[in-house]
Parts: sequence; structure tokens; C-alpha cells
Amino acid sequence: MPSASRSLTKESPSLMGVINLTTDSFSDGGDLLSGNLVNVSKTLRKVEKLINDGADIIDFGAESTRPGFTEIPSQIQIDRLIPILEQIKDEDVLISVDSRDYKVLHEASKFGMKFVNDVSKNISPKNLKLVKEKELFICTTHQGNKKQKSSNILVDVDNFFESKEKLYLSKGINTEKCFFDPGFGYGKTPSENILMMSNIRFFKKENRKILTGTSRKKSFTDFFRDTSKTKLSASLLSGIICALGGSDIIRSHEIGSLREELERLGIYEE
Repeated sequence: MPSASRSLTKESPSLMGVINLTTDSFSDGGDLLSGNLVNVSKTLRKVEKLINDGADIIDFGAESTRPGFTEIPSQIQIDRLIPILEQIKDEDVLISVDSRDYKVLHEASKFGMKFVNDVSKNISPKNLKLVKEKELFICTTHQGNKKQKSSNILVDVDNFFESKEKLYLSKGINTEKCFFDPGFGYGKTPSENILMMSNIRFFKKENRKILTGTSRKKSFTDFFRDTSKTKLSASLLSGIICALGGSDIIRSHEIGSLREELERLGIYEE
């Protein structure tokens, strides 16, 4: 297993690749499944490509969290994840699991998972206890509500992050292992998404660590007028802006292309 401190404390952003073991993810749902069963060989080839492309972290999800997603039972998520994690637990990459489900996270922690990417607004006490006991990294995502918000999305998100930091401290969680995601596309208007992308440094108070995920999201494909099937240009442009703004982890479907662009601009190092 790679050194977590090596992977996540570089001066340049760490790159988080995406593996969706889902049927309904918005951009690649079903690509790695046959029914509910994972195509193990195809998934391992994709993992190998992400590692070769320069991914520091690979984020595995067995349940989509896009708007209108269908909840997936714990055991199905486990059955999708574990055959893959078991095969790669000794690879030189940090394993992240995108889940809100304690049973899923607990099982994944036995197979090399070191990073919990919990996109729920309120992470459960059991999940927090697991994070503390296993000394895991954790990312917390802001989920807005278009019908209930103040006039300043930056302040809303910052206040949410501050409240979570206080909670984690009260639970004895090492905040050095905590990352915070502004939640692009989660209950935000297009203009709010663009405003947040342009103000990443606003959220980095007291050395707070920020994870951003703009890859293939509609707000940015519309903004950059990317009508291509791959959405590559919008993913790259938004990722570059987040990197320039100080994002500590960039979650992307396009690791190889993004790494090349960041290296070309002099804002990425191995």
C-alpha cells in the first residue's frame, strides 16, 4: 500500500481517478457491469490504466449518487466492490470508496480502503467511528438546496465546512485527514457552480484541504460549450481552474489527459 502521507501531501494536487461499478452513473453507468455482476477483468484493466496515467487515488463507487439515483442494497455494493479491492489492495495507489453505507465501508476497510468519500450531507455516527478507529481519510461534501439557501453560496459552503470541522474535532478525528468537497452540481445553480470554481481559495481557511469534482458535470459542459460525447474539454478546463485555485485533490474521469495538461502548465509533480 502506498504511503498516504506521500500521496496526499504533495505541493501539487493529487489526482483521484473514478471507477463506477454502477448501472446508473450519469456518464458511464453499466460500463463495468454485466447485470449486477462486475466484469472483473475489464475493471482491473481500467484500474491499471488509471495507475499508469498517474492516479494517486482511485475512488470506487457501487451506488450512483447522481440526482434521482436508486439506492443499492449493502450486499450488492459489497459484492461489486470486494472482488476488485481484493485484487488491488497491494497496488501503489490509495483506495477510496464512495459510499454512505457503514456495512460497505466496514467491509472495504478490510481490503485496503484508506479513504472514505461520503457524499451524504450528514455522515452517520457509525461511519465517523469507523473513520476514527481505522484512522481513515474522509471527504465530506456540501449538498445545497436550490429552494433554501442564502444569497451567498460561498458563505453557505464555508459555514458547512466549519461546522463539520468542529464535529470531527469533538469526535476525536484527526482533521489533518479530512477533506472537504464544495459539491459541484449538488443543489447548486449553474452560476453558483461557476462562482465556487472561481473561488476555491476562499474555502481553504486554516489550511483546510479541498477536493473538487467537476469532471463531466453538466454545469461545466454547458459553461464551456462542450457538446462532445466525451466532455473532455470541459472536464480538463474546469480541472485546471480548480488546480490553479488550490484544490488539493482533483477527482476526474480523465486522469491521463488532466495530468498531461497540469504538467505542461507546471502545476503538477509526481
